[in-house]
Amino acid sequence: QAEDGIRDLVRSRGLGDVYKRQDKYIKMSMLLLSLLPIISILVLVVFFRKSLFFSAPLTFALTLSLALIVWKMSVNYLVGASAKGLFIALEIIIIVFGAIFFLEVMKKKGIIASIEHHLSLVSPDKRVQAVLLAWLFVSFLEGAAGFGTPAAIVAPLLVGIGFPAVLAVIICLIGDSTAVAFGAVGTPIKLGFSGLETAGVSFYAGLIGLVAGTFIPLMIIAVIVYMSKNRKWQHVKEMIPFSILAGLCFTIPYFLLSMIDAEFPSLAGSLIGLALMVFFVKKKFLLPGQEWGFERESKKTMARHSVFRAFLPYLAVVLLLIAAKFLPWKTISYRILPELSHSFNAVNPGILFILVALFFGMKHSKHSFRKAFFKLEKPFLTLFCIAAFVQLMSNTNFNFSGLGSMVGILSQFAQTNALPFIAPFIGALGAFIAGSATVSNLLFGKVQADAATLMGLPANKILALQVAGASGGNMIALNNIVAAQATVKLQGQEEKILRINMIPCLIYLVIAGIIGLLLVM
Repeated sequence: QAEDGIRDLVRSRGLGDVYKRQDKYIKMSMLLLSLLPIISILVLVVFFRKSLFFSAPLTFALTLSLALIVWKMSVNYLVGASAKGLFIALEIIIIVFGAIFFLEVMKKKGIIASIEHHLSLVSPDKRVQAVLLAWLFVSFLEGAAGFGTPAAIVAPLLVGIGFPAVLAVIICLIGDSTAVAFGAVGTPIKLGFSGLETAGVSFYAGLIGLVAGTFIPLMIIAVIVYMSKNRKWQHVKEMIPFSILAGLCFTIPYFLLSMIDAEFPSLAGSLIGLALMVFFVKKKFLLPGQEWGFERESKKTMARHSVFRAFLPYLAVVLLLIAAKFLPWKTISYRILPELSHSFNAVNPGILFILVALFFGMKHSKHSFRKAFFKLEKPFLTLFCIAAFVQLMSNTNFNFSGLGSMVGILSQFAQTNALPFIAPFIGALGAFIAGSATVSNLLFGKVQADAATLMGLPANKILALQVAGASGGNMIALNNIVAAQATVKLQGQEEKILRINMIPCLIYLVIAGIIGLLLVM
C-alpha cells in the first residue's frame, strides 16, 4: 500500500517524467563512459595521428581510472584482468617473434627469392600476386590457424617479393576477413558461441560471406593501385572480371561447405580457390594484356630451389598448424582468480615457426634470432596495453558499484528494431578492440542472441551477422595491426592502416547489414 501511495504521489505531482528523464540521462552517461576507452584510442590514432605505442598506454590508464573511480572495481580483479592481458600479449608476441625468425632464415636460404621467381612465372603482375597471396593464401592460413597467423606469415612474404611494407600489411588485413568466420577450423562459431544454439548459423554466415566476400579481391586491387604512384582507374577497371572470379572461386565452395559444418569452409574453400585461380592465371583467363607492377620493381631473382622445395617450409608450417588443432592437449587453462581464467595455446604457432626454421636452416639461426628479437619491446608493450584495457572493459562487472561491465552496458543498446543491420557493426566493434572474432563472439554473442529473442527475430541469423561483422572488423583489429607491423619491422603507421582499411571494412559491414535486413523480412 505504501508503494502504491508513493506511485500515486509521483503521478499526481508530475514527477514520473522527471524520473524517466533522469534515468535516461544516467543510462546515456554510463554508455558514454563505457565507450570512452574506444573513443579515446580512435581519436588519438585517427585524428591526432599518434602511434599505438603512444595511444594504447594512455587508453589503458584511462580504462584503469574508470574501473577504479566509476565502477569501483575489485582490486583483485583489476590486477587479474590486467594479468590476463599480459598473457594474451605474450602469446601474440611469440607468434610475431616466430614469424620474423622464420622469415629471416628463409631469406638466408634463398627461399624467398625462389618463391618470387616461381610466382613471377605464374604471373609477374603484382595485382595477381596480391590476390593469390593476400586473399587465397591468407584465407587458407586463417582456416588452418587464425589468431593473427595469416598476416604474420604473408605480410613478410609480400615484402620479400617486392611489396612496400605498409601496403603488405594493409592488403593482408583486408584479405584476412571473410575466412575469419570459420577461421582456426571453425573456432569462432564452435567456441565463440559456446553454450548458444548455433543450428543454421554456419549456413547464414556462409551466405553472407558468399555475397560480401566476393568483392574482397577487388578491394585489394583497388588499394594496391590507389597506393601506387601510377594511380589510374583503368588499372582497377580492367581487373574487375578477374577479381570477381577470384572472389567466387573461394566464396562458392566456402558457402557450399558451410552447409555441412563450421570446420572446413575456410580451410578447404581457400585450397579449392587457390588451385582454380592458379589454373586460370596460367591460362591468362580474364587477365588484361598488359601486366602491372610497382614503379620500383625488386630485382629479378633466380630460383635456387624448385617450386616444391621453395614452398616446402610453408607447407610444413601449415601441416603442423592443422595437426596441432586436433591434439587433445592443445590448450592449457590457468585460473587467475575464481571467476577469471586464461587458456594458453600449448602449441603456439610461433613455436612451430621456430621449429620449422631450425629444421630447414639451423646454420642461419643465430643471426636470424638476433634480428627477430631486436626491437620487439615496443610491439609487446603496445599489445599488452591493448589486451589489458579490453580485459578491463570485459571484467568491470566485478565491482562494488553494482554496475554491469563496460561491455555489458554497451551491449544493452542492441535491443532495437535496427538490430539486423547493426549486428555486424557490433561484431566488428568486438573484433576491433579484442583482435579476434572468437573473443568478439564471446563478448557479444549471447547479448545479440538475447536481444534477437526479445525482438522476435531469429537468433541464428543475428548470430551469423555477429560473426560476419567480426570477420569484417578483423581488417581493423588493433592487435593484428600491431603484430603485422612488427613482422615487417614497421612502426607508427597505424593511422594510415586504419584510415585505408576502414573503407573496405565499412563496405563489408554495410553489405552484411543489408543482407541482415533482407534475411528477416
